[in-house]
Amino acid sequence: MEAVIDAGIPVEIGRIDKELGRLWESSDDTKTRASLINLAIYCECPESLARNTAIISEIAGQHACRAILILADPKAAESRARAWISAHCHLAGKGGRQICSEQITFQLDGDAADALPNIVFSHLDSDLPLCFWWQGDFHERVDEKLWAWVDRLLFDSAGWKAPAVQFSLLDQIAAMGESAPYLCDLNWARLYHTRFALATMFDHSEALARLPQIDRVEIDCAPGHRTTAVLLLGWLAVQLGWSLHSLLAEEYFVSKNGVSTGFRITECEGPSISRVRLATSDAHFEIRRPEGSDFYHGCIQAPGLPETLPTLGAGREKITDILLAELGRAGRHPIYAKVRTLIAPLLA
Repeated sequence: MEAVIDAGIPVEIGRIDKELGRLWESSDDTKTRASLINLAIYCECPESLARNTAIISEIAGQHACRAILILADPKAAESRARAWISAHCHLAGKGGRQICSEQITFQLDGDAADALPNIVFSHLDSDLPLCFWWQGDFHERVDEKLWAWVDRLLFDSAGWKAPAVQFSLLDQIAAMGESAPYLCDLNWARLYHTRFALATMFDHSEALARLPQIDRVEIDCAPGHRTTAVLLLGWLAVQLGWSLHSLLAEEYFVSKNGVSTGFRITECEGPSISRVRLATSDAHFEIRRPEGSDFYHGCIQAPGLPETLPTLGAGREKITDILLAELGRAGRHPIYAKVRTLIAPLLA
C-alpha cells in the first residue's frame, strides 16, 4: 500500500497522546479542544482517506468529536502500523474563537489489522461513547472483542453486494446480548423522510380507512439502492401487520384481514427513492421525488376525498447530512430489527 498522503503530522503510535498535547500547547488562545463523542471510521479502500477526512471535517463543525480514521489492508504481505494526527477547527460564534476536534489516522497493514482493538481503542477520549462506522462489508468472523468496545455501530447496507450474508452477520453481532452495540443502518436513516411522507399521506380519516385495502405497492429506486427499497417495503409490512408469503417463486404479502398485496421494485435513474405508489381497487396514493429535489410531490386519488397534491419534505441525499441526523438520535431502532427479520427472504 502506498504511503498515506495529507493525513497530518506523522507520529509514533506510542507517543500519540503526548504529541496531541504538544499540538494544543503550540496553538494560540483562540482555539479550544472539544469532544462529545469518539467517532471511528474503518475502511479498506485507500482512496477513501481524503473523502473520510472531509466527512470528519464537516461533522466536526456541528458535532465535536475525537475522530479516529482507520485505513486497513489485512491482505498486505508486510505487517506494519503507522499513525498521524491533525485537527479540524471551526469558528464558534463571534469573537474569532475556534472549536477544534482531533483526528488520529491509522494505517494498519497485514497482521496489524487484527490488532485493531489494541492499537486503536487505546486512544479513545476518556469515557465518551464510541460511534464506530464500518464502511463496506463486515468480515465473516465476528470479533466480539471488537464490538464489545462499541456503543453504536454505524453501517450503510445500501452498498452491500450480498445483503443477505451481511444481515446474517448483523444478527450474530446483535446476539451478543448486553455487550452488543446499538445497530444504526445509515440506509434506514436515509428513509426517515420517505417514511414520514408516506405516513402523512394517510392523515385524513378517509385515506386512513383504505390502508387495510392496499393490494399493490410499487417502489422506484436508484441503481444500487434495491436494499433501500426493500427496507422501505419491510417497514410498510411491519407497520401494517403484513406477513410474507411465496407461491411459485413469487413473493407477496398477506394482511391480517386476508388481503393479498403484490409489489414491484424498479431501479431507475434518480434519487435513492424516487417514487412510491400504494394502490387499492379504487384509489391510489403516490409520492414522487424529482432528481435534485428536496421534496416529494404527492398525489391522492380516492372516492370521498378531494384530489390533493401535497408537497412533503424528502430530506437530503448527502451522506454527511444522513450521518449527522443519525448521530443526533439516541437509543435503539426496534422497528428496524423487525424489518430486518421480515425482509431476509427478499435479499437472498
